[in-house]
Amino acid sequence: MNIMDLINEMEDYFESCSKVPFSNKIMVNPEVIYELMTDMRLKLPEEIKRCQRVLEEKEKIILDAKMNAENVEKETENKMLELINEHEIMQKAYSEAEVVLSEAKNTSRELKLGAYEYADEIISKVENIAKATLQETNRVYEQFEEYMSNQLEILDNNRQDLHERRK
Repeated sequence: MNIMDLINEMEDYFESCSKVPFSNKIMVNPEVIYELMTDMRLKLPEEIKRCQRVLEEKEKIILDAKMNAENVEKETENKMLELINEHEIMQKAYSEAEVVLSEAKNTSRELKLGAYEYADEIISKVENIAKATLQETNRVYEQFEEYMSNQLEILDNNRQDLHERRK
């Protein structure tokens, strides 16, 4: 269950609460509210850990791209050395090896750039999700805080009314 599920659960709970007669207020069980708030506090670190896993995956992708690029360069260098060692086609081999090495470096550079772009996209998406989650959490918390303040005020008014009626 993620933070948004908990927010939905809280909304469902509010909708299921009994109405206070002759008002648009509802009666809530504070224990249920505190439990939902505790669950929210516990889930928020999980969302952050998920973002950290995405960042670690980014590092793995970049490392894999670098290793792949290095392997391509090494293979190209080995092929170039083999071509040079053949006496009959020494000049041609050297020229072809340079072209292959240049292509390998270009491919390596493109792979690295692609990996960086992909990692940047992932980080951007995670950042946007984290910002949206934080904003939504703050918005819901503010609504909840306002709601609870109103409920406390209603309860206080009801108690005062009861005390006045006793007299």
